[in-house]
Amino acid sequence: MAVAAKSTTERDFQIVERGEDNKNGHPQFYYRTLRGTERSNNSLNRLSILSENQWNYPEPENGCGPTAMLNILVWYEKYGLIKPFNQHADNERYKRKLFVEIDRRIAAIKGIDRSQVAGISNVDIAMTMDSLVQENSNGAIRIHTETFNAPIKLQDLLNSMQNFRSGYLTVTPKDHDTGQMGIKHAVTLIRVDRAGYVTLANWGQLYRGLLKQRPDGQWFIPQDPTHMELKVHEMTRFIPFRPIAAEDR
Repeated sequence: MAVAAKSTTERDFQIVERGEDNKNGHPQFYYRTLRGTERSNNSLNRLSILSENQWNYPEPENGCGPTAMLNILVWYEKYGLIKPFNQHADNERYKRKLFVEIDRRIAAIKGIDRSQVAGISNVDIAMTMDSLVQENSNGAIRIHTETFNAPIKLQDLLNSMQNFRSGYLTVTPKDHDTGQMGIKHAVTLIRVDRAGYVTLANWGQLYRGLLKQRPDGQWFIPQDPTHMELKVHEMTRFIPFRPIAAEDR
């Protein structure tokens, strides 16, 4: 297994934490700033990010978020950012166990199973990613999460290609035959080039195409005519970093 290299540039990062409202005890989510250094990786390695099909996993109708997380976490493991989550030699059983663990962590944060809700929020995903990466790096790595609303700029996409940066787009698929819009859906961001071509992991396939602005918003237009057009709502980006204790500075 490759070993994740380190970056020497120190800066501020943010993690999402949960607290309680002092008045009513309801949960509150807030950002905490940590000083740290981003973890380095060869950007070409991102071409090995998986495209798992959510229909192969439990509760597939709204399983796109956990599937996108699975794609990213297996990539983190492959290139040495985190240790393996379990010891199964069978690759398919390994990924299924990891998916179930992702689901369990999300349910613990939400206080309700995914099967009982329409979807998962970015806050749920941010906290789950941070929790899993922190635990499987022996506390050495945390996840900074940020969101970009559509229309997403090409430069923001290109900036997501560095090191271990990863993420997903929140989109709405458009039905080929009826033109009707589906429900919101998460697709893993794999690669973007300077010509603007975007490669996404979606339903076990690789979607390649361009982002185009239309009167009703920003759209992903695939090169393959059998692939659905996707209306883009936002991009969520993860940046793994190593916190620096005050005594280390």
